[in-house]
Amino acid sequence: MKTDSTSTVTDAELHAWVDGQLPADRADAVSAWLLHHPDDARRVQEWQAQRTALQGLLRGVLDEPVPLALARATRPPRRAVWPQALAASVLLALGFAGGWWGHTARDPAARLAAATPGFVQEARVAHAVYTPEKRHPVEVGAAEQAHLVQWLSKRLGTPLTAPLLQEQGFSLIGGRLLPGQNSEARALFMYESAAGERITLHVSALGEQAGQDSAFRFYRVGETETFYWVDRHMGYALSGNLPRERLAVLADAAYRQLPR
Repeated sequence: MKTDSTSTVTDAELHAWVDGQLPADRADAVSAWLLHHPDDARRVQEWQAQRTALQGLLRGVLDEPVPLALARATRPPRRAVWPQALAASVLLALGFAGGWWGHTARDPAARLAAATPGFVQEARVAHAVYTPEKRHPVEVGAAEQAHLVQWLSKRLGTPLTAPLLQEQGFSLIGGRLLPGQNSEARALFMYESAAGERITLHVSALGEQAGQDSAFRFYRVGETETFYWVDRHMGYALSGNLPRERLAVLADAAYRQLPR
């Protein structure tokens, strides 16, 4: 057990945070703890990499159809409908006339328990680990943007783009190379606003693991919102401690600039 002057966080809670199983109040406390305890944040990142690898080993089992008898005995999860006014405000913020927004949200408990793609879990851990860094948040700075994009493109084996988000109030700080499951490479681009707010765009080349293209989906842990989507063989996750509507505008701007 580890303590500081403001909170107590156990290893069990750190594991539950990785699995998305903590109540909202404790998830906030653990997220705050990780921002100020880089050693624990790195351990959490290692656990997440192990979790993602295990998910890959069991993917075939998870994709098997549910037996008919079990399906009949199991009630479908109850879904909560967003208030129409909130849904309309988000859609207006995004400017999506083509229906690229997926907002079938479940109640908070079910949403936390629902499985999310491995790259999304990797993205939120990387965001928690690297955004607090003051001197070394990235490996290659924005001054070498051309080199950064070329280097990460080569490591991921596919052409990448660092979206420009100045019109939305965020400038590129730089980026870094990250590990993914099965020793695969991941890319992370970091942006910062004039107020010091930081967001990260996590990019994964999924290869044969890629499923069907997906609309924007969201995942929240503590104060961090993540918008993620799959486009052909690429997985993208934009994370930030921002209001959902504001982050959605940034996700839309990034999506429109990414290669497809």
